[in-house]
Amino acid sequence: MNIEKDIEKLDKLVEKLGSETLSIDASLTAFNEAIEAAKACLAGIKDSKGKLELLKNEAERIELTLENERLK
Repeated sequence: MNIEKDIEKLDKLVEKLGSETLSIDASLTAFNEAIEAAKACLAGIKDSKGKLELLKNEAERIELTLENERLK
């Protein structure tokens, strides 16, 4: 799954838990699914953050290389 789908799933589960009269078993199942969706969201965010950091570092390296080339 991708992060957008995980967030959408979490949002739907939270809405379901807040708006429907569910049995205890159904509530526990939905709550457990919401916890798993939240974990997936956090994992996706951490992964995206890592990728962004790598891209930022690469951009800074390129910028320094270009600056060094101009100074030659």
